[in-house]
Amino acid sequence: MKKYLSVLLTGLILSGCSSLTTEQKASIDNLTPCEKINGLLAAYDSRFEVLKRTRVNTKYAETWTAKYNLVGEACQISALDADTVTYRCQDNYQEKTQAVAIHQKAVDFTRACLAQNNWHEQQKESADSLRTTFVLDEKKPAISIHTGKTLSRSTPWSTSFEVGKSVANK
Repeated sequence: MKKYLSVLLTGLILSGCSSLTTEQKASIDNLTPCEKINGLLAAYDSRFEVLKRTRVNTKYAETWTAKYNLVGEACQISALDADTVTYRCQDNYQEKTQAVAIHQKAVDFTRACLAQNNWHEQQKESADSLRTTFVLDEKKPAISIHTGKTLSRSTPWSTSFEVGKSVANK
């Protein structure tokens, strides 16, 4: 019942127009990472409609800023086609240790949120990349946290948090 109320509350807070009132922003800022993840999972089937804010003009996809962020400060929702929509956050770092620390923090709060529902966690690691993926089944979206090298000289490391099509369907 508590989980249901949390998802319902999140939906009510996030519904409405794309601009946020001061009260809505304060309510969103007070959401826990778990409430945000549950809101993302609940909004996936509706193409994250309740989480969309301002449309961003891009050449290859329909893109919107998101009403809340899980990693960094610039999460977006992108629709590449009728079947592929993702919520994605990314932040860049000067040092690998910074990127890995944010990766681990995101894995920890995601694991804590999903553990009771039997999500499967998989991790792949190489010298320049670390990916942790959470999957429940082929019907639910996958959650993927990735840290890796970028082409930037000033911030050569990035960490991203993505909710999208299940790995089994990619």
